[in-house]
Amino acid sequence: MTLRFDRLRRRLLTAAAAIALASALPAGLSHPAFAADPGVSDDAVKVGSTLALSGTLAYMGKAVQEGMETYFGMLNDQGGVNGRKIELVSYDDEFKPPKAVANAKLLVERDDVLALVGPVGTATVLAAYEYLEPKGVPIVGALSISDAVTNPPRKLLFALPSPQSTEAPAYVDYAVNELGARKIAMLVQNDAWGKPAQEYTEKQLATHGMKLVEVQNFERLATDLTSQVARLKAAEPDVVILYALGQQAAIFFKNAEKLGWNPTVFGAGGLNDPKFVELLGGGAGKTLYVASYYDPVDGENPAIKAFVAEYGKRFPKSTPSSLALMGYSAAATFAEALKQAGDDPTREKLVGALEGMKGFDQKIGPAITFAPLSDDPYSRRGQTGVVLMQLKDGGFRSLGAVIDPVRGGK
Repeated sequence: MTLRFDRLRRRLLTAAAAIALASALPAGLSHPAFAADPGVSDDAVKVGSTLALSGTLAYMGKAVQEGMETYFGMLNDQGGVNGRKIELVSYDDEFKPPKAVANAKLLVERDDVLALVGPVGTATVLAAYEYLEPKGVPIVGALSISDAVTNPPRKLLFALPSPQSTEAPAYVDYAVNELGARKIAMLVQNDAWGKPAQEYTEKQLATHGMKLVEVQNFERLATDLTSQVARLKAAEPDVVILYALGQQAAIFFKNAEKLGWNPTVFGAGGLNDPKFVELLGGGAGKTLYVASYYDPVDGENPAIKAFVAEYGKRFPKSTPSSLALMGYSAAATFAEALKQAGDDPTREKLVGALEGMKGFDQKIGPAITFAPLSDDPYSRRGQTGVVLMQLKDGGFRSLGAVIDPVRGGK
């Protein structure tokens, strides 16, 4: 009996119906593909993603998409998951929530995807989820460090990587304990991504008996930070914690340089990317620390080396980065859940497999763990540890082991 016929028979409502169908088919003939849920056929599983592929954060979306395509490509070369290859359909949302919603509708209503994998952003992910949740479509490996994405936990939203509630305290502790900082200021994006980072920073500073000496905000996709940078400089901080990405983070550094100011900066996770270093003109003379959720791209981890080699073959004009690793990780997480969902995957089985994922070793960084939906704010957050890195000689160098206050570590 063929694999397709086996799958078809298991999907029938009763054994009697299966026997009747088997007797009706000529010997050796397999039945056409039959999918229990959209996106699943006998030989493929289709998934989708919405990312910024143009605009100021295009470097992030492009790297994430290439990371996912690298993992899925490697997997497909080996036969896929349970005999099915993975098809990825991605659309550009320009980092704009309305476009993310429009993309989600296209992916569900036109492309018939099983799930979304590796979407990037906070406002974009949350906007898309509002449309997807009533449809029963899960998001796997959402790439946002905002706790707003996972606290409170949402039934169908599984996020990577580590959140601001572990990242921001790690910044404060390192600045105070290792650098001796006594005056810390903050520049933060004024939205659901930036505000939680400020809250966690202030809470951790309080444990040291300290407060922020200055806080400045800016709107998403702002093009002018002149006044904010001037006020931060006037506060004479030892350290600035910067929750900005892409062009906005680069604008901060350029404005500071114009004022003759070279602050020590702790930047949001995601800035440790070659494209951002290019935006900084190489980063010479800049003092920048950034959290990473994976082992160094240029390190000795064999799995990272394998990723770099494969990525280079598939995207020879691109530079391997931690952002590409984020996409690679999201794809690996989805593939593992799909494997555990069994031979006849459905959205419901996929969610169940994710809830049962404990210590999945992705081999490129800290293990991934989810849990059944509960009051635990981390049940939908796969990673909770960070590694601090510093910009040196045009690249980022690890400062030590994984720091994980939630699930254990330094």
